[in-house]
Amino acid sequence: MAFLEGSKMRIRIGTKEVFHETNSTLNASTEFKEIASKDTNGVEVSPGKQTFSLSSSAYAASGATTQEDLKAIADAWKAKTLVSVTLADGVTGNIALDGQGYIENFVINTQTEEAVTFDYSVKGSGDLNIGTTV
Repeated sequence: MAFLEGSKMRIRIGTKEVFHETNSTLNASTEFKEIASKDTNGVEVSPGKQTFSLSSSAYAASGATTQEDLKAIADAWKAKTLVSVTLADGVTGNIALDGQGYIENFVINTQTEEAVTFDYSVKGSGDLNIGTTV
């Protein structure tokens, strides 16, 4: 059994990885409807809609041509562009998660004598596809 390496798991927006990404999180959830009646013992649950979101932190750098940078993410947010997103490590046979969504927010962090960083999140729109890297 081999563990997935966190340093290799990357978010891609469209076909480009996020430039200088330091961490990423994918959150997938299912809403449940509660059902209780005179004919049930306790409360039963029934799965409802499913949602997903991705978030990440990265160092801000300019001039990326083969990767998405802060400017590209801010532009997608401003234009309310539906983007394709993927979380995968690029290793054949390993898990790959992808879907579409909108840049929900971004935050720029500045501190004296430190590199500028930014955080952003993508709100999924539609299904989260779960497959493997080919």
